[in-house]
Amino acid sequence: MRLRRSALITLAAAASLCLALTPVSAVAQDRPAGTSTGTDTAVNTKSRAQLDDYWTPERIRRARPMPAPAAGSEVRSSASAAAEAVGNPVHIPATRPAARGGVEAQASVWGTVGRLFFTIPGKGDYICSGNVVTSNNGSVLATARHCGFGEGGTNYRFAPNYSQGNAPYGWWGWRSAGWVTGGGQENDSAFLVLNTANGRRVQDVVGSTGLGFNWSSNYAHIIGLPADKDYAVWCEGQGYAGPDGQRLMNNCNGLSGGASGGGWIENYQADGSAIQTGAYSGSYGSAAAASSYGNSSYDVWNGAQNS
Repeated sequence: MRLRRSALITLAAAASLCLALTPVSAVAQDRPAGTSTGTDTAVNTKSRAQLDDYWTPERIRRARPMPAPAAGSEVRSSASAAAEAVGNPVHIPATRPAARGGVEAQASVWGTVGRLFFTIPGKGDYICSGNVVTSNNGSVLATARHCGFGEGGTNYRFAPNYSQGNAPYGWWGWRSAGWVTGGGQENDSAFLVLNTANGRRVQDVVGSTGLGFNWSSNYAHIIGLPADKDYAVWCEGQGYAGPDGQRLMNNCNGLSGGASGGGWIENYQADGSAIQTGAYSGSYGSAAAASSYGNSSYDVWNGAQNS
């Protein structure tokens, strides 16, 4: 297990994680075969100015890590178990940021992962992590369902490459959200559609991590922003399937509260094949747990990327 502060390795990661240029529209978008669980959606009704005004420095400072769901605390349905047990693997390639001044830009997972702030009415302000993933609209953020979704979560606001209060690429509010319903950690996935910021789509600015649906659990990195550090760190190890269909990794200390919603990243290699196949959900005993992107997650992402 290794932990790294993103500020110390961004340049090295950028050089080694040059992402594929294949546009998502060039990839087969057929829905994987198999049973689907339920999904739900929400729409933002606040303007960007209202979101910016809400997130004062004091609110940002006082926002708390969203508690992760206890393993086995959610009721699983037979449909949810079937959903992640079948389906054909689907790969959506990563993208680079748009070229600036005629210079081809590089990207890394360390630039796409960032801090997600949000509010649960009647409970308070919270933090999770999220990762910009490839989409047709260039505006989709992957995170965890338990980050306020289904609880009336609102005021979502995201900063890629966030580090200890610094947002080098700015802030993005949200337009809409979708998430998987039913099941527990294996279906702890959600996707936000972000607004443009000063006319810029987040994917054009920082690039995007690719996606894999119905993939087996391989060697992986989990990347998120724990509140006690407030910058991105990773752990890595061999992934394996948990008893409820979630992804598990041993020896992964350091991803405490606030890292929820970070990416489970496979093929973390120099050839640009970094792929997110789940979202960090918390702990399962002594192991780190993540959702496993299957048919239901594909449905939510596909709806988000075309909204």
